[in-house]
Amino acid sequence: MLLTQEECVQILKNLLNIAIEQLHLLDFQVERDISAVGYLGDYYTLSLSYCTEDNKTPQQQQLFVKALPEKSDEPEKETIFRKEAWLYDNLLTDMQKYSKSKWSAKCYFTRSDLLVLENIKHIGYSAAPKRLLDADQLHQLLRSLAAFHASSLVYEQRNNINIGHKFGDRLLEITIAPHIAWYTTGLSAILAVIKSLPQYQTSQYVDGLDDQLAAIARRTYEQVAPSTKYRNVICHRDLWAGNIFFSADPTNAGLLIDFQTSRYTPPAVDLSFSIYLNLATMERRRLEANCIDFYYNCLQQNLQDFGLQSSELISKAELLQSYEEFRLLAAVYSAAVATVVKVPPAFVTNEFKYVDRSDIILDYMRENEEFRACMVEYCVEIMEIASANL
Repeated sequence: MLLTQEECVQILKNLLNIAIEQLHLLDFQVERDISAVGYLGDYYTLSLSYCTEDNKTPQQQQLFVKALPEKSDEPEKETIFRKEAWLYDNLLTDMQKYSKSKWSAKCYFTRSDLLVLENIKHIGYSAAPKRLLDADQLHQLLRSLAAFHASSLVYEQRNNINIGHKFGDRLLEITIAPHIAWYTTGLSAILAVIKSLPQYQTSQYVDGLDDQLAAIARRTYEQVAPSTKYRNVICHRDLWAGNIFFSADPTNAGLLIDFQTSRYTPPAVDLSFSIYLNLATMERRRLEANCIDFYYNCLQQNLQDFGLQSSELISKAELLQSYEEFRLLAAVYSAAVATVVKVPPAFVTNEFKYVDRSDIILDYMRENEEFRACMVEYCVEIMEIASANL
């Protein structure tokens, strides 16, 4: 049994915010949710039937359950899952109190192997139908991102703590590091593509190309750590369309899910990832400045709601400067993601993901002109950013 009766009573207590003595759990059922697909967990619907001392009429609640797979034999998945459970139990719920905008689902119960969350589909939120976002969806994402970051800043101010110092050992890097095979195989493929392009085989590049490519890799590893130069906040760090749910009301903030990649870094990391991962290149270049302005205006308002001034915490000049510095990380990460999501699913074996994908990527570029154009575009931009900043 995934959940016990005693745990379900505790979940109801947390949901209804009343004493256990006032509750009567009549029945509960846990059913697999095959509509939800994810890397880290199995998903279920928890149905609760209950009444209270004040209302004897049976009532129903349905909640969302995310659980570590029963047959999981990958210790790293267990570590990642425990990280998200800890975040909901200790930090995210407290941070949400310092925001007038809802930016995440409510969490009603955690174990090291399980989360019980509000079912956000039942309150009018839905997933994006496409991988790239439209303007309304992007604005919802930026509203929620600004509220999320502002709540991190307010939380630190009100509690007189530094999240990185107090909880740094709970915010470990899980996606971008020299020991993380998913990323290093993607990075190797990007570097192989760059070396294959004629413009980087000229005398201008050939002698120093390996050194420049090594510098690009080092910089991305450096940029995922807390900054000593810029103000840090809790960042989500994986804000592609699948990790955002959108309100039917386009003026609302979206809801963020899947916080296991969270880190304590400058907000420009999340902002650049949000823009790079969710817009096609031409659209990004057209909308980027407006997106940054919109985000900063929302950040200002969220901080003002709690009596703080953004200029005293993160100035607009600091945001713009840091965005340019973290642009390389966003471009490289987007390209690494493209090597997985823009190829046929049959390519994506464990060996492809974790051992080597360079030859397959180069072969597919020769076969598929659209994919080739996409990878060339990513890689040329990476080299342009690196030439200007390294």
